[in-house]
Amino acid sequence: MELSTSLPRDIIETQLKRILASPHFANAPRLSDFLRFVVEESLDGRAERIKGYTIGVEVFERPTDFNPQIDTIVRVEARALRQKLDIYYAHEGAEDPVHIILAKGSYEPSFHISWEGNAPQASDHPDAVEPASKPGIAVLPFDDFTCGGQTSCFAEALTEETITDLSRFRAFSVFSRSTTEKVKKDRWSVAQIYDAFQPDFVVEGSVRRSDDTVRITVHVVDAAEDRIILTSHFSDATTPQDLFQVQDEMAERIAARIAQGCLSLGPPARKSARARHASSWDTCAAIAAYYRYGLDLDLSRGRDVKDGLERAVETDPSSSSAHALLSMIFVDEHRQLLDPGPGQTSLDAALTQAEMAVACDPDNAVAFQALAVAQFHLREFGAFANAARHALELNPGHPDMCATIGMCHALRADWDRAFPLLERAISLSPLCPGWYHLLRSLGLLMTEGPTAAIAELRVSGLTNLFWYHAYMSWFHVEAGDMEAAAAEIDELRVLRPDFEATVYRRFDALCMEDGLAERAIAAWRKTGMQISK
Repeated sequence: MELSTSLPRDIIETQLKRILASPHFANAPRLSDFLRFVVEESLDGRAERIKGYTIGVEVFERPTDFNPQIDTIVRVEARALRQKLDIYYAHEGAEDPVHIILAKGSYEPSFHISWEGNAPQASDHPDAVEPASKPGIAVLPFDDFTCGGQTSCFAEALTEETITDLSRFRAFSVFSRSTTEKVKKDRWSVAQIYDAFQPDFVVEGSVRRSDDTVRITVHVVDAAEDRIILTSHFSDATTPQDLFQVQDEMAERIAARIAQGCLSLGPPARKSARARHASSWDTCAAIAAYYRYGLDLDLSRGRDVKDGLERAVETDPSSSSAHALLSMIFVDEHRQLLDPGPGQTSLDAALTQAEMAVACDPDNAVAFQALAVAQFHLREFGAFANAARHALELNPGHPDMCATIGMCHALRADWDRAFPLLERAISLSPLCPGWYHLLRSLGLLMTEGPTAAIAELRVSGLTNLFWYHAYMSWFHVEAGDMEAAAAEIDELRVLRPDFEATVYRRFDALCMEDGLAERAIAAWRKTGMQISK
């Protein structure tokens, strides 16, 4: 890569046209205008005009009294533009000979010649997950051929373990369970799965347990040809007391067989040799119930899930995953403004459980995910960034982990980090939970405008969630459709009659960046909502 400040104008203009015609920019008119303005001003020798004030007035049509220190639109859009350029050069622009870069902290572009077709890094994103072309694997939920009972929990847990272990290999892209659960429920064939999502491989498994033996059969299918390329059988004598140690061993062996049979892989992210997730059927059932709760988004079951995890950590205190998931249940209570009862607050309890999860297994990615989320909501943002980075290092390809950490960045309006993580999660979860799209819609409002935000929010389908109607009414106000905004307010009041009295507390519980919160509240007040602080 060579920096050039004297490239011919026509070469730079040709590169600019190529970028603006790409799919990433064709549907982002404001970002296209931003890029066009700064490049043309630079080429015309007017670098002194490439300032926040001038961009705000001439690109974003702000009034002449625009103050970029108060109105942050230019800074927000600049972050989004850098991220768009990163994605462009990681995909269709990877072989482009000229790279246009907006360095972090500046709006003035620089122009680079790439002799190798490798895009330079415009900014330092230590926890961003960049798009990459990797073999995709869809792990279908394992069948329980023992027909219910304890083995059903084991089959669910084994599915989670297999997805988690495979996603530790950086050379794999592993689809989320939220996607494979739906296709399994609807009885999709491998051919249908391939037509819809194009995974390279589909993993099918079954579990059968007798009194003293667990037998697992795994098929790895070449999805394009609908042909089994690897069949593995695992049989182990066991008792209920040590079955979950067998579960970990089997998940690792399955991952190793898949890697060995399909690809030449580098080493996975590390996993502790002393990792212990569960040692009893009750713990397994509690963990399985949490993941089911996460898939169904049935908040009414949260109390039962919490009770099960609290019993699990009391009777099985070495289970790192049980402590981590209980931590995330406490964070959910905080977000929902639920009273945790006497004693410590929900966030204090969340932090305590997350720290215990890390102590039980310092190489458990879910433990560090729980620690990051707890620290985020405690507004310990430096500690959050460190724990989030460590979680992604331990499990770089798990979509739910990417989405959860991306959500935190989105709530702080850190789009440079939020968008790559959310888009990575969505790419691995074609049938993902709607909340992935809800948070992405917020980012699109800030970077592309309300029309794009409304379209993204509709994709979520979360019409039974009050936040859906809260965000949708906000977006409609910004789009100038007050009638549609009023209709959404009506739905919001049915679902959450106390919203106007509690909205500030709710934003505080979510840890939403103050500028975003005030922007939303200003929009709602235009509909006549009486919001009290």
